[in-house]
Formats: sequence, structure tokens, C-alpha cells
Amino acid sequence: MRHAWIAPLLLLGLCACGKEKENGAPPLPPDVALNFGQPIDAHGEDPAWRLKVRGTALTLSRPGQPDVTANAPGAVITSHSAAWRAALPNGQTMDVNLYASQCVESLGGRAWSMAAVVIPPDASPLAGCAGPVAKP
Repeated sequence: MRHAWIAPLLLLGLCACGKEKENGAPPLPPDVALNFGQPIDAHGEDPAWRLKVRGTALTLSRPGQPDVTANAPGAVITSHSAAWRAALPNGQTMDVNLYASQCVESLGGRAWSMAAVVIPPDASPLAGCAGPVAKP
């Protein structure tokens, strides 16, 4: 596990994303299990990136780079997290971790139901927000 120490460190930093202000903000909704089996989109702002989770295919898009699609036949899923180790066509792996932790975009302030950490083989970990794909 080449980057096993990074995900917990990023998670600690992301925990602040879901904190509500204590000055009269509405309480958080009840703790419920998330459905990680549905189509999920994730993205980050600094640096910009996007991830699509569609069944066993995980596609990472970054500006100025070709999209990378990895195959992840299974995930380690709990009621509050999902972790994939996805095989890339070149034999390397990409780790994707989603956490049931409210995440708020720093630009725009949109709230998402999950925090995301993507660890590509060729770059530093990417942190951002994620959630189910919006229905048309």
C-alpha cells in the first residue's frame, strides 16, 4: 500500500468540509448509509479534476491530460465509505476513496453528500467532493 498513509491524512483535512457553523445553522440530517452502487460523480477544484464512477469503470479527467479509465471489479464498501483499487491499462493502479461526509465546494458553496480522495499513480492525491449523478 504505497500511499496508505495519505488517505487518512486527507480525510482529517476533509472533515472540516462538513462542519456546520455553531451560530444557529440547521442541524445535520440523521446519519444514514449511502448507496455507493449508483453512478457517482466527483470533482476537485485545486487542481481541477473530475471522476466518473459507472459500475466497474472509473474515469479520471484532468485538464491538459488524456482521460484515464480504470477497471475496478469490486470495492470495499461500508455504510459510510467505499474504496476501489482500479487497474489501469498500463498495469498501474489508481485508488479511489469516497466517504459519507458532507463536503462543500470552496467556490460556489454547493454541498455534496460525499468527500472524495483519488490517488492516481502519476500524481499527488486529489481531494474533492462527490455525490450521486443528478437525474435529468
